[in-house]
Amino acid sequence: MRRWRFRNRRMFPMGYAFTSDVVPGAEIEMEHLRAPNRCPEGTGMAGVFLWDTPQLRRLDSDDESLKLQANDVVEQNFPECRGKVLFVHLVRWNVGIAQFPPGRLREMTALRKQLATWTSPFELCGDYLDGLSSEGALRTGEEAAERTTAKLAG
Repeated sequence: MRRWRFRNRRMFPMGYAFTSDVVPGAEIEMEHLRAPNRCPEGTGMAGVFLWDTPQLRRLDSDDESLKLQANDVVEQNFPECRGKVLFVHLVRWNVGIAQFPPGRLREMTALRKQLATWTSPFELCGDYLDGLSSEGALRTGEEAAERTTAKLAG
């Protein structure tokens, strides 16, 4: 994972997953939108996730090459950020990162709708209900607590 802070922050959607014809093996998450006030005023922070593709063997790349590749992904998609990177932090996940198959979002949306009307005496929560993130785990935990409170009250 690579993170940037940008000057001249603009509001963007939370993340971009690219098709292989646009940027193979890359995704950008706009971290400053998930955690407001974590960046200095006028800046933003992005996480860039890169993985191996048949054309790009990134696990074999050195750290500087990965930083440059990630920087290129940001500048290609946000030209206004060219030359404005304040720092890059690189983390390698050599084993891998969980990815959902196609249709997973649809399945989780249906399950969460079911949970909203569930009458069982226990609740479910966790990052698997809302993507793989601590924010997803926290939010689904809050939703489970709200449902439990409503059941106990009425």
